[in-house]
Amino acid sequence: MGIPTEELEQRRSVLQEELSHVGDFRLGSLIYRYRRCGKPGCICSDPKHPGHGGWAISKKVAGKTVMSTVPHEEQLPTIRQQLEEGRRFWKLAQEFAETCDELNRRRLSEAEAKATA
Repeated sequence: MGIPTEELEQRRSVLQEELSHVGDFRLGSLIYRYRRCGKPGCICSDPKHPGHGGWAISKKVAGKTVMSTVPHEEQLPTIRQQLEEGRRFWKLAQEFAETCDELNRRRLSEAEAKATA
């Protein structure tokens, strides 16, 4: 049977509390990418040049990859912290969902057992 129902209920309460304390977060990954600006005569127009470098946040939206440029490198520490908090949020949310799912499955089974008794 695994974890007793009482422990699952306690775990759900703890997870709810932890989720209520999640700070500012962002979803996605921080990447460094190179791209061409498209200006004629720019050094990046040379096929041997890798392009202009810069930081971006990459994430999936409706199944498509979306990039958000990080305009200033001094924002990187804040962005890294927000992305880490986003990963923490997803981990907590996943565990919360699994705990609720198991509790609800058990409650339905118990209600069915009482109805057939």
